[in-house]
Amino acid sequence: MRYKVFMVDSGRRVICAAKLDCIDEQAARRRAEQMHGEHDVELWDGDRLVAVFRSASNEDLGRARDPG
Repeated sequence: MRYKVFMVDSGRRVICAAKLDCIDEQAARRRAEQMHGEHDVELWDGDRLVAVFRSASNEDLGRARDPG
């Protein structure tokens, strides 16, 4: 399955984007979580927001947020 990952700044503006080919959503979540650091990372499946992995500075708000 193809997923998209967006690294976003504090204003949710996209800094960079990547496509992930993963066997399932769980694998995509693991890969996207590994990418977060200084900036938040959003994982998308088409037009569905799967998860947001918070940057190190936002970890007090929760490591991963499930939308919806």
